[in-house]
Amino acid sequence: MQRRSFSLLLCATLILAGAAVYSLLANNIAPVRVVDGDKVFPELTGSLNDLAWLRLSHGTSKVDFTDINQRWVVVEKGNYPAAAGKVRRLLLGLSELTLVERKTDQPELLSRLDLDDPATGPATGKGALVQLQDRLGKPVADLIVGKTRHDRLGGGRDGVYIRKPGDNQTWLASGSLDVGGGPLDWVERRILDIPASRIASVTLNDGDAPPVVLRRSAADTPFALADMPPDAKLKSAKLAEGPAGTLTALDLVDVKPAADLPVPDTAATATLTTFDGLTLTIHLVGHDNMDWAAIDVVGSGAAQAEAKVLASALKPWSFALPPDRAALLRTKLGDLLEPAKGS
Repeated sequence: MQRRSFSLLLCATLILAGAAVYSLLANNIAPVRVVDGDKVFPELTGSLNDLAWLRLSHGTSKVDFTDINQRWVVVEKGNYPAAAGKVRRLLLGLSELTLVERKTDQPELLSRLDLDDPATGPATGKGALVQLQDRLGKPVADLIVGKTRHDRLGGGRDGVYIRKPGDNQTWLASGSLDVGGGPLDWVERRILDIPASRIASVTLNDGDAPPVVLRRSAADTPFALADMPPDAKLKSAKLAEGPAGTLTALDLVDVKPAADLPVPDTAATATLTTFDGLTLTIHLVGHDNMDWAAIDVVGSGAAQAEAKVLASALKPWSFALPPDRAALLRTKLGDLLEPAKGS
């Protein structure tokens, strides 16, 4: 009887073990044995505010960041502000990165983890090199980052493969690091976010034709075309409202210092004025098959303080605009009016 009970227990144990293995394989999760648990950069947590320089490089591509007046900027884009949240997540991720398990130290196997040499040259590897320095120019962190395995450690915890430069020993670490992309992937994309409901008037001047002027008396009234030709009719009220929405959630396509792209006297302009006294004049310059915008901002009354902040942020730059937004700012009279009868 005892032998039979033992056999039944053994069978049950084997079944449960088999089910566990199947579950791990079915979910592409392998059991991980924690062998260390040390932070990769134990001193980084307390020194995040002392950092001054960051580089992300992969082959011939690199993105440099520097801290100017406690704000990270992207050097390759003329020191344009970096996406603060994205940079912060990367730095916090580095500070929280924790060693979990030793992996291969064989050079020929590094490429399987995307940890081969990321140095410049024709035979560049897939690894990304992360370098950090403090305000005294002292190196704080140097790390080659490879593949990320989402939920690799279970419980929603990601794993990432890493190694130190000059050391073939690789590790699986607990954490997640976004180190990809070029300079434009790291800049602050949002230029402006002024709701269409704030816009009282729009004046569009593109070339020798008379300017297109759209006005309304209140946010809940439709735009009317000033000086509408006799017997003319708008195609639709929605088309007339289009230019007023140009500044809502407006994101750049590219950016460069304003000094690198002078505005000619013949540039098209779009002037948008809000009900509370904010006026933005957008000068459009065609360059590299894109419309670039130089933006002047002035304000009166309640909008004076807002105008000062916006002018400080926008005046030093030229922004490549999304094609659909640029097209709205180049709206012509013929785009708004029904064709004349008999034409």
